[in-house]
Amino acid sequence: MSQDEKDSTWLPPHLRELLGDVGSEKSRHVIKETLESTGKKIKTGRMGRAFGLSKVALRGGSRWLVDKARDSFSNEEEKQARSEQRGVEIATQMLKTFSEMRGAAMKIGQMLSYLDDMLPPEGQKILALLQRDAAPMPYEKVTAQFQRDFGKPPEDLYQHFEPTPIAAASIGQVHKAILHDGTPVAVKVQYPGIKEAMEADLKNAKFLGLFQQVMFFRTDTKAIMNEIQERLIDECNYLKEAEYQQIFYDRFQEHPSIVVPQVHHDLCGEHILTTTFHDGLGFYEWLATDPSQDARERVTKSFYRFYLGSFYLDGLFHCDPHPGNYTFLEDGRIVFFDYGCTRHFEESRRQLWIELCKAAMRDDRETFHKLAVPIGFFQEGQSYDREAFEGLIQYLYKPYLKDEPFDFRAHPPRDTFREMFVENANLFKLNMPADAVFLNRIGFGLVSLLSEIGSPLHCTHYASSYFEGFDPD
Repeated sequence: MSQDEKDSTWLPPHLRELLGDVGSEKSRHVIKETLESTGKKIKTGRMGRAFGLSKVALRGGSRWLVDKARDSFSNEEEKQARSEQRGVEIATQMLKTFSEMRGAAMKIGQMLSYLDDMLPPEGQKILALLQRDAAPMPYEKVTAQFQRDFGKPPEDLYQHFEPTPIAAASIGQVHKAILHDGTPVAVKVQYPGIKEAMEADLKNAKFLGLFQQVMFFRTDTKAIMNEIQERLIDECNYLKEAEYQQIFYDRFQEHPSIVVPQVHHDLCGEHILTTTFHDGLGFYEWLATDPSQDARERVTKSFYRFYLGSFYLDGLFHCDPHPGNYTFLEDGRIVFFDYGCTRHFEESRRQLWIELCKAAMRDDRETFHKLAVPIGFFQEGQSYDREAFEGLIQYLYKPYLKDEPFDFRAHPPRDTFREMFVENANLFKLNMPADAVFLNRIGFGLVSLLSEIGSPLHCTHYASSYFEGFDPD
């Protein structure tokens, strides 16, 4: 057995396949140490959490400066190799830091793991561990959370409770258990101190927002921060998540391809969430089976129905599309998880966003401008570059410009970022409406997933049906 093979034997099979032989021996050692570490108390102080993030930024920046100096004496092949190695080392440091910090910091790492071109592929593989394979908390802390919510240990509430978690991510970890009637369930247990950690991250973000107010003076950062705070603090209350999940369960209970796990409300508390367990493949495991084009098309339709259909039909928006939130069942259905970050849009706001999409379908540029103030892009009477605004809306709604199937691989998130924040002539005039903060996850998170699935979708057909109030499938 080679040294590389020895180094990888500690990983479970799905992680060995995901990581392969990525990184140096030093990087693999740090990854191993991170995933095996348990019992570290989450830092909840503002200074400690700010220092953790700044440490990652400083290390990455210093490594970049050193490599840029070396590039002057290197050929293209050497530059590329250094860039890839730098990405692996930065991702490894991010994995270590974000795993310890959890909360909002870890969510940043999760997003970087699947947004194209933010890191080299090897770095993204490392950060993909944050989606469901982060280091777990020790069992005594799990028991303490049950005592906190129910006054009993898990062994008194379930016929069987597996002490080793099957997944661990940013807010909590998941254990498999069996109810007294024999029903298998998934039990999500929140990390102690995670709400305080989230609040510290948000306070730091508000402080940084003062600088954003100067740089992007038209953006209402207070409204945006309030929106983010409401969503993220909701995530820390599992009773709230249970309410949201029940709403989605009622909507999709009879759906042929979408599964929302049933909530067992009598075994839910502020820090404990119990739902029916479904066994299957994760997102990347499913892709590794090389699914047929028909299967990819069904999955693309299901993702679009769950996210955009829920928004356009009911004003419900699941704000956290990332690869760790799905299980693919043998019968072809998909289980959708993690309802803590959910937003319900008022009817008037839902209609405004629908009208903007309809205008994009018609290439009705005058309506773009009529909706710009009511939606909140600009203030009444404010001057702005009309042609640039038209171009931005056309780009953001590119899947709807033609009445034909759209290939999401032609709409990469890196281009969306460039259009919004680099080549936008209205950058210092355009306001980000508060309710658009999480809608932007469509332009980044969901599009990244649909690009990986690789099946075109006739978006205008499905959206038009949703606008009329029905699901065409």
